[in-house]
Amino acid sequence: MVRRLFRFIKSYRFVIFITFFLVTMLMFFAFGSYLQNSYQKKTMENKIAQVQGQCNILASQVQQNNFLISSNMTNLNTEINQLANVLEGRIIIVDSNYLVIKDTYTMEQGRYLISKDVHEIMIGKTGTKTKTLLQNEYIEILVPILDSTNVPQPITTDNSTKPAVGGSDTKQAKGVIICVFAIGELSDTNEYMRSQADILYGFFIFISFVVAVLMSLILPLPIRALNRKLQHVAEGHLDEPIVLYHSYEEVQDVTDTFNQIISKIQVLESTRQEFVSNVSHELKTPITSMKVLADSLLMQEDVPAEMYREFMGDIAEEIDRENKIITDLLTLVRLDKQVTNLNIETVNINELLELLLKRIQPIAAEREIDIVLESMREVVAEIDSVKLSLAFSNLIENAVKYNQNGGWVHVNLDADHKFFYVKVSDSGVGIPEDCQDKVFERFYRVDKARSRDTGGTGLGLAITRNAILMHKGAIQLYSKQGEGTTFTVRIPLIYIS
Repeated sequence: MVRRLFRFIKSYRFVIFITFFLVTMLMFFAFGSYLQNSYQKKTMENKIAQVQGQCNILASQVQQNNFLISSNMTNLNTEINQLANVLEGRIIIVDSNYLVIKDTYTMEQGRYLISKDVHEIMIGKTGTKTKTLLQNEYIEILVPILDSTNVPQPITTDNSTKPAVGGSDTKQAKGVIICVFAIGELSDTNEYMRSQADILYGFFIFISFVVAVLMSLILPLPIRALNRKLQHVAEGHLDEPIVLYHSYEEVQDVTDTFNQIISKIQVLESTRQEFVSNVSHELKTPITSMKVLADSLLMQEDVPAEMYREFMGDIAEEIDRENKIITDLLTLVRLDKQVTNLNIETVNINELLELLLKRIQPIAAEREIDIVLESMREVVAEIDSVKLSLAFSNLIENAVKYNQNGGWVHVNLDADHKFFYVKVSDSGVGIPEDCQDKVFERFYRVDKARSRDTGGTGLGLAITRNAILMHKGAIQLYSKQGEGTTFTVRIPLIYIS
């Protein structure tokens, strides 16, 4: 059970579950907190606006009665007391002499009330003001008593003030109404809202958990389907491409990449089988020839010495041919190994090519083929002279072998600041266009009959290509049938491992 739990924690499903759950919860809590705060703020603003409206009406009545609150001809005093009781607060009315003419608590009545807030309203510096008292348990509103031509401005919350209409030209107030009222009712409402919000939060947590579990099970389904397909391929079913329907775009991209890998594996497997078949055929052919020659000698009695000598010469040629095939195969295997070390040294490429042409010159002379080396400049590079000599030698020998009698072979050497270039051109038979992409494959021959006549094994260009690639170089082929062939080799002047 513990092991399965650890596997789940390290899985993609757990990442989906945690991510979706946390994101959903943050969204729910953020949205719920925003709604709750907005509701509380709006409720407070409405309450203050309501009280301010009542105070504005009261200020108008006081001004119309010339501050005669206790007069028997008006019931204004009773209305003030009733309003204070409804608000569960206290109302104080101050005249222009800063004398308290009415205090519903009677504590300040008949006394003078001089404060900064009252003075600013009296001189017309500010309009209606609000402020909180006793740790936000009470709200105090100060409303100016103005002439009927001056209308009080709406108030703003958060202990802010707002100038009366008229800006700097505001007239002095004739008095001030101070209203202090409790907001316990709002606190009870807000507390009830918080309790209901907690219930909703619990419900949201449960919903988020359920949805996160479902998403963690549903979203990885295409990946698990891909894994099953890959397991099927790993069992050896390379001939079946991976097909997923209704999958995510990213999973489909991975599927396409794996299908490309499978295609390349199939090509490599086909190449490997063909190579094994070619090796078996090439090694078996000389042995078959030797056996036929040997059986011919054994089946005859009193074989003449001349025939015996002729047959033994043919057997020796087949042995040499077998030895050459094995030698080329071993060379190719050594070049194929990734761990093959190059014996890098600084070599004069001009001298190296001159030496190679000197060795091949006798073969070319037998067919009256003219070999010319054209060097644009002296080139010195860091190479493995043995392996690269083998590559260049194969190219030049092929140019001679597959040439016409009396033809020519041109070897050009040039260099720039980074690479040196060797171009081998001939006037030979050329290579058909449909065969040019295959000439570097092992045992591939354009003309098998002619290759056997010239002693070729079909491994020369494969060896050449591997040797060049080991030097971080490149080889290109240009040929037109009946007009000759040109191989261009590019090798870095400085070897970078």
